Amino acid sequence: MLGIKPFFVLLVSVLTVLFAPIVLPRPALAADKLLFCNNPEKITVPGTHADTMLRAGQTYTIFFHYNNTTRTRGNLVLALSGDANKTLKFSARKGFANAHRDPTIAGRQAMARFLSAPTKPYTGKKGGAHFAMNVGARQTASGVVTVTAKSDVRLRIYWRHNKWTVPGARVVAIDSPRREVDVLLSKGAINRHRIGVPEAGMSKHLDGTYGMMYSFKVDAPMGSRVRVSFSPRGGQAGMVGSVNGALHQTGIIPATRWKVFCEAVVGANGLTLTTSPFGGVFYPVELVFKII
Repeated sequence: MLGIKPFFVLLVSVLTVLFAPIVLPRPALAADKLLFCNNPEKITVPGTHADTMLRAGQTYTIFFHYNNTTRTRGNLVLALSGDANKTLKFSARKGFANAHRDPTIAGRQAMARFLSAPTKPYTGKKGGAHFAMNVGARQTASGVVTVTAKSDVRLRIYWRHNKWTVPGARVVAIDSPRREVDVLLSKGAINRHRIGVPEAGMSKHLDGTYGMMYSFKVDAPMGSRVRVSFSPRGGQAGMVGSVNGALHQTGIIPATRWKVFCEAVVGANGLTLTTSPFGGVFYPVELVFKII
């Protein structure tokens, strides 16, 4: 029989092999902000649903997900307004979904388009620019867009007109909304991580980290085949992500069900998965990384 000390040493060795250490996420160096524009989530009357200032040179990721509960069709407009006497110059990376009655489809499409989109320069005449989405009754408008303006601009998101601000309208700002996680893997090891959980110090008005980017950098032997699986923990959900630049997405699955998100081979530059919580589904979602 094994003595107490040898048994303890063996136990520690086995656990070290089976379970790689989970490295806590850290904020990336990018000094940007996430603007969570989803209060109120339901459109019941025309008016401005989000109103805030964007500072020159600062990068903002704007997340919105609105359900039109009215019986009318109209435009949901994301507008940027600067000095009317100057040309507005800014860059943007857009992910706007087609309006849809299924909020999960709209949310997933918006995130997929955003992750696939390039950043482009734009010029607005008379100090302003706007992007409009036509939304029918009972449809959901979902979008993710990154904006960097060369001058201070006012951001407003409004339904049909901006003559007044609707009751309860609120923009929640999150500093440095990108998390980088090192995933250390060896044969037989398992690494788990959850996304979509509001962190300490974040606004009480957040029910998830929608629009926050998570970058998982897998450190495993070159040539290893890595499988990434996921399971919703708060309700039905799916996943959209970029694996070494290639877009992957899944259908929506029920809570606690497991599904394979992707399998990929570790190359000379490693393996990177970038993903983000999207609108219309529930979080947190648990991810599992392992070599197969």
